[in-house]
Amino acid sequence: MTLSDRATISETDWDDIYTVTEITDALRQNLETEFPAVRILGEIANFKAHTSGHLYLSLRDENNLIRMVIFRRHADKISVYPENGMMVVAAGRISHYGGSGQTQLLATSLEVTGRGKVELEFRRLLSALMDKGLTSPERKRKLPPYPEKIAVITSPTGAVIEDIIDTLKRRWPLAEIVHIGTDVQGPRAADSLVRAFQAVNGMSGVDVVILARGGGSAEDLGAFNQEKVSLAVARCAHPVISGIGHEIDTTICDYVSDLRAATPTAAAELAVPDAAETLTGLRGILERLASLRAEATEKRLNLVLYLLRSSVFPAVTHGLERASLRLEDVLDRITGWWKDYQHLYSGRLSDGLNHLRNFRQSTLRTQEGRLARKLERLSRVNPAVRVAAAAESLGGLNQLMKMHLQGSVRENKKVTIAKIRTLEGLFPLRVLKRGYTYCTTAEGDKIIESSEEIQRGDEMIINFHDGGALCRVNEKRKGRSWRPK
Repeated sequence: MTLSDRATISETDWDDIYTVTEITDALRQNLETEFPAVRILGEIANFKAHTSGHLYLSLRDENNLIRMVIFRRHADKISVYPENGMMVVAAGRISHYGGSGQTQLLATSLEVTGRGKVELEFRRLLSALMDKGLTSPERKRKLPPYPEKIAVITSPTGAVIEDIIDTLKRRWPLAEIVHIGTDVQGPRAADSLVRAFQAVNGMSGVDVVILARGGGSAEDLGAFNQEKVSLAVARCAHPVISGIGHEIDTTICDYVSDLRAATPTAAAELAVPDAAETLTGLRGILERLASLRAEATEKRLNLVLYLLRSSVFPAVTHGLERASLRLEDVLDRITGWWKDYQHLYSGRLSDGLNHLRNFRQSTLRTQEGRLARKLERLSRVNPAVRVAAAAESLGGLNQLMKMHLQGSVRENKKVTIAKIRTLEGLFPLRVLKRGYTYCTTAEGDKIIESSEEIQRGDEMIINFHDGGALCRVNEKRKGRSWRPK
């Protein structure tokens, strides 16, 4: 106690008052005197190797825990490197460190005796859950890329919930955040965590669940290594991200969750995308689409210009002329065939008639007597009557064939003329001849599609079917066609 402190206290009370340093020094001297050399059996927990070379850890049994330090000068000489869950006998002396108010074992050696009960229980439970397939990568669910509703299961107080909310709002402010407060440490923590998952399973529209807790000792994280909590995580109706403890801490809940994060803040970062990066990506996509649209428009324009400047349309005209000539040739051939057909069958008919006449005369000369007797029957079967009927039938057939051929020729001619007119209607210059025009820049390398592309004073070319005109823009109007004021 300093003189200034003593000045505020009555002289009669000085002998009964100690400073914190005096008490901690007394504790340290008594402990070091009482336990100058001890050997302690316990399970290693909370192991951490400091950059200075010192090793910090704890020894625990079923009920209690004691802090332990192995300084660098002894750490370099121990035969076994510590691991959490390792059952050891540590030799050293008991001391009390006043800076943090901790009683601790200053160990100089370690002797391994096996695995501790806590570590064995951890491994047993993890193995059982693995046998059920709850840690299998195949059952892990994918996180939604753009979540709209996020449930956060963590303590209602402390920095964890504040860090998670700040991270979610900074990265993805579109998401709705639902905080489900729960105990994360102590004897009631396991039941509280199970009730929290029951509550979140009853919610609708939840896209992802964050299970988080800040750093602590292995005992502090004990609730997250219990079977009922692990099953609640595995059976959650929504994808679960676990962010429990520090980066080196791994719990059973981390194994059964859909995704493990090193810290609570990292869990929040994994749950949502970065809004700025997403916006940048969308802008890139829009720019690419605009570029593709411009390229496609330019290609179509170049194709039209190529067609206008190429020999396609003269070739079409030439093709139409050739088709017309071929049609006329076909019509001439059909007409000539019809005339030949008429002449051929007319000659055959004349020859047949002459032959019948000669046959009749010969028959009359040689069988005049017989003809007289059979005159009545011959009158009924007179060849002239049959020939006349045949001639009449042949004439009708001749007329039908002529009408059929003429109708077929007329129909083919109509189809050909219709196709010619269709082709003429599609001829681009026909559109311009009806009074339409199109405008290009003064250089003629780009078609002007909108009034937004020209300004007052700009020059442009107006193209007609038979030429063009270079004009200057004196005034423009937007949203309606031009009318004099």
